[in-house]
Amino acid sequence: MAKRIAFANQKGGVGKSTFCTQVAFFLALKDKKRVLVVDMDAQGNSTSTLLRNEGELTGTQTNELFDPETKEIRPMQLSSGIDLIGTHKNDRLSYELEAVDLDRAGLPKHYIESIEDQYDYILFDCPPSLGRKLISVLLATEYVVCPVKLSGYAVDGLEGLFQTLFDIKKAYNPDLKILGAIINEYDRSSSHNEALEMVRETIPSLIFKNIVCHRSPIDAASLKGEPIWRVRNGWRAAAEIKAVVNELKRKLK
Repeated sequence: MAKRIAFANQKGGVGKSTFCTQVAFFLALKDKKRVLVVDMDAQGNSTSTLLRNEGELTGTQTNELFDPETKEIRPMQLSSGIDLIGTHKNDRLSYELEAVDLDRAGLPKHYIESIEDQYDYILFDCPPSLGRKLISVLLATEYVVCPVKLSGYAVDGLEGLFQTLFDIKKAYNPDLKILGAIINEYDRSSSHNEALEMVRETIPSLIFKNIVCHRSPIDAASLKGEPIWRVRNGWRAAAEIKAVVNELKRKLK
């Protein structure tokens, strides 16, 4: 049975898509695992990154996971070995899914379970807001990872996010497990050090020990649709992300 992992945060621009795609690359190319990425964000950043060298999006798309008339789930198979259920960039229909009936929010779980025995890992890239699609992922997933950027509001944002996760766990998905928060784009400044200390004091057991610093090769990897270790001068970033992936796998055990 696949391990289902969601990359979630109610704020945008914190690195959900970056971690989702780079973790997928590590698992598929380094560990030789069968990986499915499900892009639930209407911005389609994970889809754009994974399709950079692939051509047009084909196969089942995210919108179809909310359609009770969908007959078959056919993820797109990529040359990287990753499979994809994607969404077109800034897809209007994907944004409109936030208004669907709550009953339909449970459909993606049903469809994903119908194909999960084909995979070792299923990774969800979540939208940056608390809406129907985020709820649908939290119903369908087993584990949640929260990428975080440090700021003066980092603690408040994390408290709100974890409260949402606890509420979903209590009301709808008792099997939901929070693996923790990954600090992203750390720059070693005094303000970041202060915010990091506040976060560690607030939720000490829910912070990944490994941190990813602010490094330009990470952005280049997303733009090129490449694993970080293949990008010029990306070895430091690759080592940091690899450490996060290894910690993630330990937490899964």
